[in-house]
Amino acid sequence: MTAPTMQRARGTVRASFKRRGAATVVERLHQAGSAKLRLPRGERCEAVLLNTAGGVTGGDRFDARIEAAPHTALTVTTQTAERLYRSTGDDGRIANTLSLGAGARLDWLPQETILFEGARLRRTLTVHMPGDATLLAIEPLVLGRAAMGERVIKGSLHDAWRVHRDGVPVYADALRLGGDIETLIAAPGTFGGRIACASLLYVAADAPDRLGAVRDTLDENCAASAWNGLLAARIVADSGAMLRRALERTVECLRDGPLPKVWSI
Repeated sequence: MTAPTMQRARGTVRASFKRRGAATVVERLHQAGSAKLRLPRGERCEAVLLNTAGGVTGGDRFDARIEAAPHTALTVTTQTAERLYRSTGDDGRIANTLSLGAGARLDWLPQETILFEGARLRRTLTVHMPGDATLLAIEPLVLGRAAMGERVIKGSLHDAWRVHRDGVPVYADALRLGGDIETLIAAPGTFGGRIACASLLYVAADAPDRLGAVRDTLDENCAASAWNGLLAARIVADSGAMLRRALERTVECLRDGPLPKVWSI
């Protein structure tokens, strides 16, 4: 008997933004499948990504490409936490690509990704930017829901970042979890037994000048460093709520304005 073919979620977003007077506005928008983009009204341009499939599981495919024209200022976030559910064997895949014009600023501030037992995901973040643009990017991750007594023992996550500045690769980072995840994250060199972590990257001319302020927001289990116009930090926490509070402090010191509205909903 032939096994039934399971329906898989597909989603695509293509969006470009331009400057109109002193404001940043959407220029073109294409969305298809389970991926949507919403633009709440406000003084700042915020683009909110939605996954109407309700989560990601094995075989799902999502692709978002965001372009910020010269001298625009844009924040991209997500409506809520992204949930990675148990897979029957295949990887879910998410590809995010950001392109910045001269003098543009783009803040990539998604809410948490929650990895459940048995989930599998391969995700990429690729950035192309000129030397005078500014990028602030984070990726928060929570392993299960501690308040529900959930544990993540098995699963797979490969999260890769690549940043190109003036056509030259300047930053590459990858987080890979697999096999016995519970044992892996217990090691001092990984999560130190904690269940939540976040990567943060700030690429700007003033990155070295911001290092002291960023370190002041971090506790002894987190770290930050700066070099060649980049500032990178790794944050770990005992819960998703504690990770959120730590991220809020750090992001606010790198951002001239409030956090995205959906973060408080």
